[in-house]
Amino acid sequence: MTTDFKRLWFDPATPNRERKRMLAYVVEDATLVKQSADATTKIHIRFRGGQTTTITTVNPKASWEKVKTPAKIVELVDRLLDKHIYDEIADILNARGLHPGGAAWPGRGGARFTPKRVQYIVHTYNLRPRFDRLRARGLLTKEELAARLGIHESTLVSWVKHGIIKAHAYNGHAWLYEEPSTHPTKHCSRWDRLSDRAAAARASWSRNQRPRLKSKEV
Repeated sequence: MTTDFKRLWFDPATPNRERKRMLAYVVEDATLVKQSADATTKIHIRFRGGQTTTITTVNPKASWEKVKTPAKIVELVDRLLDKHIYDEIADILNARGLHPGGAAWPGRGGARFTPKRVQYIVHTYNLRPRFDRLRARGLLTKEELAARLGIHESTLVSWVKHGIIKAHAYNGHAWLYEEPSTHPTKHCSRWDRLSDRAAAARASWSRNQRPRLKSKEV
């Protein structure tokens, strides 16, 4: 066994019980010291001939750690919440070839993100909901903005449809609304069609977004 130890050890025909017996012939003692700080274990080995050595190994992950959502995905979801709802975030993650933590289970390697899985990540990791992010930016509910503009909520919905008011979804069926810098007023649609007013508002907004050219110094 002294000369053929390596060959016997790596021989696929050698059962594990025989490998244990081989170790018992050469190892006098083994002391394991778990390092919780870096999730490793130091193995101090003393051989029968008196020689000693130390091996450092990475601790195996617990089952819950194997299916935990990777930190990079949690960070990505956090960034995407600024501009997207759960359904859109799930589509983006799937398009990038990412998989939820449950994909680590045997037979679930093809698991994909769904809006429910994204919602679970948001709640589990205490991410700021999209609704709160929009409110922090000053966006208003339909009732609040309609009251400020002095119009009916149905009129506000019509203005959103024609682009006079901007709406931002915070889930698949609810929105918050931007208060325009200049409050639009309700006109008679017979003489001043809403579609014409919307086109004029978009043109004005486009002009305001263009960078102004600096005049040349004389």
